[in-house]
Amino acid sequence: MNCARCGAQLPNGAASCPACGEAVQYAQPNVYQQSYVQYQQQLGNPNGYPGSYQTPYYTRPVSNGEDSFLHSLGELPRAFLDSFVRPGEVLRGMVERRDRFSGLIVTVLVLALSFFGGMVLMRGFLGVLLKAIGALSGAQLAGTAASMNQGVSYIAGRVGPMTGGIVALCQLIAMVVPAAVFMVYICAICRVAFSWELFSGFVAVISLNTVAVSLLAMAASLLTPWLALGVILCGMAVSYVKACSMLSLITARPDSQLFVGKLICVVAGIALTLILGSVAGGLLMRGVISRVMMLLSNVGSLI
Repeated sequence: MNCARCGAQLPNGAASCPACGEAVQYAQPNVYQQSYVQYQQQLGNPNGYPGSYQTPYYTRPVSNGEDSFLHSLGELPRAFLDSFVRPGEVLRGMVERRDRFSGLIVTVLVLALSFFGGMVLMRGFLGVLLKAIGALSGAQLAGTAASMNQGVSYIAGRVGPMTGGIVALCQLIAMVVPAAVFMVYICAICRVAFSWELFSGFVAVISLNTVAVSLLAMAASLLTPWLALGVILCGMAVSYVKACSMLSLITARPDSQLFVGKLICVVAGIALTLILGSVAGGLLMRGVISRVMMLLSNVGSLI
């Protein structure tokens, strides 16, 4: 490095130029362009992890109350917007301040919205089902549109809470399973030390968009349930894209080395989510279907 004033060669770490006395201004590194592993290598290994493992990302001193529930709640709106353009930075910010609440807050919020969304979605499917029954049988199930809506509301009120609970359970599977698959790859294959802050932050970042997706799906289901399903599938795609985009920053490996790992994580995450969701949701939906069929058998008296 040379002096900006006289051009003399500067010794490493010099505070001023030995030739002209000009104070040396060192450029501050942009830590957000570094990977998590590179950042931790600068901090050392104070926790004594084996050399083959990367150190965790929370060795920076944290002030009292910095990881409080209210602080995490206040950071979520900004984290929601940033998670679409720089999810890796959002994740590292959560982990560095030992944020243990964001993942929990996002999970509870998404599950609550999924519960209400499931009830709204069930009402839309019932409307489509009754119209299909009327079209196929040629029978007029209701004298007026108002009476039809009344019958749909009656049936939806009986099965809506059960359906909402099933949708919330399936949503929980869709959030936790992909995150667990990626964590296994990151920690077991890429040898990055596991921490609950990392797992919680990872779940929060890939699930933040699900908050907006749940609201959009509820609005879309008022038009047609098929549109709501399309919105949900798009939301899942965005979550996997964000998860893949964070791997390079977490593991300090180039994307070319992570391509196969990303592909395996995406395929395994989708497959396990579909299997577990189908088993759990399918078993529980039997009761809902039986209840719906029982109510439909009396549809003439209802509407």
